[in-house]
Amino acid sequence: MSKAIIMAMHLYTPFGKEFYQLILDFQLRNLEKYKDEFDRLYLIDSNWDIIDVPEWVTVLKVNPHLRYYDAYKEVLPQIKEDLVLFMDNDMIIYRENIISHTFDLLSSYYDVVSIIDTIGTMKVPLKLGNKFCPYFFAAKKELLMKYLDVDWSPDAMPYTETFGLLTEAMLKDGLKAYEMEDDKTDNVEKNLGYYHIRAGSTPAWLLATKHYGNIDTYWEYLKNQPHSELLRQCYWYTRMGGDPTEIEEDSKNA
Repeated sequence: MSKAIIMAMHLYTPFGKEFYQLILDFQLRNLEKYKDEFDRLYLIDSNWDIIDVPEWVTVLKVNPHLRYYDAYKEVLPQIKEDLVLFMDNDMIIYRENIISHTFDLLSSYYDVVSIIDTIGTMKVPLKLGNKFCPYFFAAKKELLMKYLDVDWSPDAMPYTETFGLLTEAMLKDGLKAYEMEDDKTDNVEKNLGYYHIRAGSTPAWLLATKHYGNIDTYWEYLKNQPHSELLRQCYWYTRMGGDPTEIEEDSKNA
């Protein structure tokens, strides 16, 4: 069965694209190492204006006002492959066969393969938590097309968050889910082969805001954000090829 990765790219400011660009560049470099494990990468472009991509990448333009989970629904009919893997652009794959194993599970016994999270009051028959995570979620395209009328948004809080109602609907239908552990440590301490940075574009947003936007917004964010969390995001921004030094220095004085 043919296999596709779908990743949304969005600029959170109308300025400072140079600070975000390295995220896209990193993902292209990183996924190229594993491109024998999938057939095509689809980049959902809401306001990025992506150009000059490799031949194994397809860019799909969407309305910039669409939230990313609604953008997934929008582009799904255009996907030609049988199996799809939704990945956030701050989801890091750092080991061979993570992607191929995910697709192999879908080709054999399971209907869904996903990292599992715990948020909200919803109760479902999962062992590792109570909902599928949109930052690493795989299923057959044909199956997902049957759930386009389900709300994929986080708007059901405090009951559940993004993909929660989709999780509930799929499990009620008796679908079989392969549950993947999440790594919420600071630095791949669980050594799972994959890691979600969590708000990985924050340093890009901060740099763009400081250089071209409202400086008061910049300082207010530094003042209110936990220092350890900011340093973690800056560390990963550096790993992707960025330079967050000024954020790290400014945070000491916020």
